[in-house]
Amino acid sequence: MQARSVSLWLGVLLCSAVGENTPATAWTGRLLVVPMDGSHWTGLKAVAEELGRRGHTVVVVMPEVSMRLDSGKHYITKKFPVPYGPELLEDLQARNIEALQRTNLSLVERISSRISSLKTFVHYQQTTSEGLLLNEKLLDFLRKQNFDALLTSPAVPTGAILAYNLSLPAVYMLRGLPCGMDSRGTACPDPPSYIPRFFTKNSDRMSFSERVLNVLVSLLEPLLCKAIYWTFEEVASRFLQRAVNMQEILSTGALWLFRYDFAVEFPRPLMPNMVLIGGFNCAFKSPLSLDLQPHPFDAANLLTKKRLLLPRYTQSLEATCYCR
Repeated sequence: MQARSVSLWLGVLLCSAVGENTPATAWTGRLLVVPMDGSHWTGLKAVAEELGRRGHTVVVVMPEVSMRLDSGKHYITKKFPVPYGPELLEDLQARNIEALQRTNLSLVERISSRISSLKTFVHYQQTTSEGLLLNEKLLDFLRKQNFDALLTSPAVPTGAILAYNLSLPAVYMLRGLPCGMDSRGTACPDPPSYIPRFFTKNSDRMSFSERVLNVLVSLLEPLLCKAIYWTFEEVASRFLQRAVNMQEILSTGALWLFRYDFAVEFPRPLMPNMVLIGGFNCAFKSPLSLDLQPHPFDAANLLTKKRLLLPRYTQSLEATCYCR
């Protein structure tokens, strides 16, 4: 039954980017969406809206306080309380802007700065996870809905933990995970001899010294994973009432939808359940004004030719693209 459910949702999810003229599907299911706040919501919302428009029942759970999460026309929203206010989110955004502006840093300074920002971010996400996973009333409601699958961004593993507990096939939409956790979760080969690591700024063509640095950084990745995910492992262990780690939870993912493409990414091994869906988040915008019509910028045609975007997104696409 689970294999059938996964195959059906694989079809619908990969075709969910079709334009508004696409007819509703004959088979309809029930999808639970656990989004991550921020730009990750752009892609997940598009899928949730389209699947809901086609007749599927889509339920999106989100905190009462967020930066970008909002309700939609074709999906049901269930909100849960959290113990923080908008001022925390404003502080996080200010930290991100400051980090982006500091570009002339050494490798050690980049890692130190990123870890400091991650600690603040992880604490915020841990609080959000606890607000959902320890909310018995909401969990009872979700258990009674008999969902067929769960769609989430595993960068924050709240949805993955919930899918694990509810025994639902998990569909992940992501750009990538830090410290090689995506490769570990899919049991995919990830050789440091030619796959560049985070923070190194290496390409896939490395000199001997660059390869040595790449290997050294790869040896530090387990420590970085522990620093990032130990709070989520603690929350998951309390929620599941047994010791558990993130690799065990993420490895149960049925389908990994990666928002990148080898046209602009370094080549790397892939597993059968890893699907490349393009490297941009795109929001539909109004058509160009008449004075710009003679020489419009055809984003749809350009991105399709470069294989950076699912072709089915290209119907009437006058898009603003958010690069991730």
